Amino acid sequence: MSGLKPASISAPAKVNLYLHVGPVRSDGRHPLDSLVVFADARAADRLHFTPSDEALFLNVSGPGMDDSMLGADEENLVLRAALLLSEKTGVTFKGALTLEKHLPIAAGIGGGSSDAAATLRILNHAFELGLSVEELMSMSVPLGGDVPACVAGEPVLMRGDGDRIEALRTRPPEFPAVLVTPPIACPTGPVFRAFDEWDGAPKFSECAPPVGLNGQAYLAALRSDYRNDLQMPAMARHPEIGDLLNRLQTFAGAEFTAMSGSGATCFALFVDEQAARYAAGVIRDQSPTFWLAETKLGAAGFDLSV
Repeated sequence: MSGLKPASISAPAKVNLYLHVGPVRSDGRHPLDSLVVFADARAADRLHFTPSDEALFLNVSGPGMDDSMLGADEENLVLRAALLLSEKTGVTFKGALTLEKHLPIAAGIGGGSSDAAATLRILNHAFELGLSVEELMSMSVPLGGDVPACVAGEPVLMRGDGDRIEALRTRPPEFPAVLVTPPIACPTGPVFRAFDEWDGAPKFSECAPPVGLNGQAYLAALRSDYRNDLQMPAMARHPEIGDLLNRLQTFAGAEFTAMSGSGATCFALFVDEQAARYAAGVIRDQSPTFWLAETKLGAAGFDLSV
């Protein structure tokens, strides 16, 4: 198409540093309180747009592709995001979207949600729609609870049903991290149902995020009062998650370990990149069937390029 140029963008992994979950409501939803951060380009999908005169279509490839769970049809979040943006703006998008899938699917790190957010950003850029990040965030709510936070692409508080995004007064430090996903299926629904049946669920209330004058102080605050309320129910269903967390805790320099989202991805935060690199190498050698990424957690590395 005249005037349009090819573009590409990263869709980074989303990580819940903590995730507090309230009791199920009558509508089946749960109130959430979570601090969300993002990986760099080493833990990300990649989305490409190529303009043409044909109706918009999607190609999906890459090591994270699973034909049983992900397809280039109308249920794919990338196409749903494009359709939503078209409906809201009245613009008919033409061209090809190519998704390189590297993140594991249904693993608690928002792969599909990040892909949807990247779609909104790249089409907004390529077609010069001029929408602000705040407008894209508001528009993205129907796509799912993680999508507005993924559109924001910076550390934020995710509250309500995931649709209420609040900026942080102080951005948390960036930390070297290792993300690891065991080769198990850990669908979200059963984990939430296990949470609903759990007698020991902590009392829910929204809380202020951790603060610290430096990385060590921040990690100490994170360890003291914050948790993932879905971690115990997920571990009860999938003992492999507990085994993985125990492994991560054994590495020197692993200052904080937890599960992200509803699992099964677990992560360890380090203050030293060499310690993170060593841990990643050991796990990669010992567990070659696990998905693993050595990365840095903080703001998203969208890396939009033309």
